[in-house]
Amino acid sequence: MSHNNDDADDDDDDDDDDDKQDATPLSHPSWHNAVAGGVAGAGSRMATAPLDLIRIRRQLTPATLYPSESLWQSWVNIVQNEGGISALFRGNLAAVYLWIGYAAVQFSVYGRTKEHIQSVLPPTASAFVSGAVAGTFATLATYPFDVCRTTFAARGIIPQVSSIPFGSMAEPHFGPPINLPPKTLRQFVVQLYQQKGIRGFYAGVNPAVVQIIPYMGLNFGIYDTLTRGDKSVGLSAYAGSIAGAMSKLLIYPVDTVKRRLQHQAFYSGDIISPYKGMMDCVTRIAREEGIFSFYRGVVPSVLKTTIASSLSFSLFRFTKNILERTPQD
Repeated sequence: MSHNNDDADDDDDDDDDDDKQDATPLSHPSWHNAVAGGVAGAGSRMATAPLDLIRIRRQLTPATLYPSESLWQSWVNIVQNEGGISALFRGNLAAVYLWIGYAAVQFSVYGRTKEHIQSVLPPTASAFVSGAVAGTFATLATYPFDVCRTTFAARGIIPQVSSIPFGSMAEPHFGPPINLPPKTLRQFVVQLYQQKGIRGFYAGVNPAVVQIIPYMGLNFGIYDTLTRGDKSVGLSAYAGSIAGAMSKLLIYPVDTVKRRLQHQAFYSGDIISPYKGMMDCVTRIAREEGIFSFYRGVVPSVLKTTIASSLSFSLFRFTKNILERTPQD
């Protein structure tokens, strides 16, 4: 994702033939980053939607429930009990909007930020800072879609009458939830606004920002270190997968807290004792469910992130290479 500054990075390696060809800073329009980022976001999302669904479901469900359920069993249960194959892509429209918008903003801001700070910071440090800034801007710009995705993914999780705030991943055997899950984006917007107002669309935003700063900083920093300005699509895929997996493992517990807070924004009426905020959520998960619950869904999450990050970086690099070779009028 350091692609935004390939032109600037090339200036550091004057001995390379490719760098000589790109010697003119900003020789390519900045909108290339937004377009390539949008393609990267859409492509990676479509390929990983079923993994993302399981990851969110497990983050919302205590470890005491379905502790030995495999990925395949989870998919089979969802297909059998929740409406077929299409259920694996529940919330996918919101997620596609999220990923396209997020990637477009992220790559654009990353490029602009790095252009301004790369002269005063070492390459890896400038990539880390630029990634952190880009991730924060992209998160805030697209956050309501993230809340929507969590809300749709949570359909099928039915609250139990117990001290545990979340329930089964199977469709109802405790009766319908108090707040019926939305079936369309419009229903989601109307119902959440009526319940929570504008603040509801930013439920869990504090842990989201807390996690995105190190996550995207590490993601871009590791990627930039591995690629060193190389424009190869294959290297981008490899470096992206490594960067995505390592950064996701480091911030995963905070992502679980974010998901819990997002879930209760819409389904708070179904939860016996809603969390009062980020610290209350952290304390109660640790006390009531144990430390392991912070890592619920980590396997499908890391698998999904590895694939998605690899695809995202490689699709970005592939698209940007095409755009850079296309004559500009």
